[in-house]
Amino acid sequence: MRISKSIKILLGLLTAYLVIGPFIGMIAWFSFMFMAIGAVEYQAAPEALVIPAVFLPFFLFIICTSFLQIGLTAFYLTHVILNKSGNDVIRVVLGICVFFFPYVAMPVYYFIYILPVNPPRWALAVNSGQIVASEQSETDPTHPND
Repeated sequence: MRISKSIKILLGLLTAYLVIGPFIGMIAWFSFMFMAIGAVEYQAAPEALVIPAVFLPFFLFIICTSFLQIGLTAFYLTHVILNKSGNDVIRVVLGICVFFFPYVAMPVYYFIYILPVNPPRWALAVNSGQIVASEQSETDPTHPND
């Protein structure tokens, strides 16, 4: 599959966001909660601050991140299936991991198969139909079992 450089960069940024997003969400959640606690100390109504300032943006953040994860999972699984130049074992393992461990497998797959112009030699497919012998066998074509 050929992917343009701008799409590769966008895909890398979205994949990085998917990995870093939960940490950003936790930091935002705790900072909003401390803001709500601070509002109580200043005699402000916490529900006036918590609902619009905490739950709504955080809810939208979670929804957008979830849709992004579903979209990236579909993209990476499609790329795993259509990438015939990749090693079958690596593709299958990364395909399963993209589904179960997307925060690890998506960046790994991105750096192995999508970002480089040519993937590393160890990640390329091996022609399984050919048997390579280290030395020439001297068999008689009239008696192949000897």
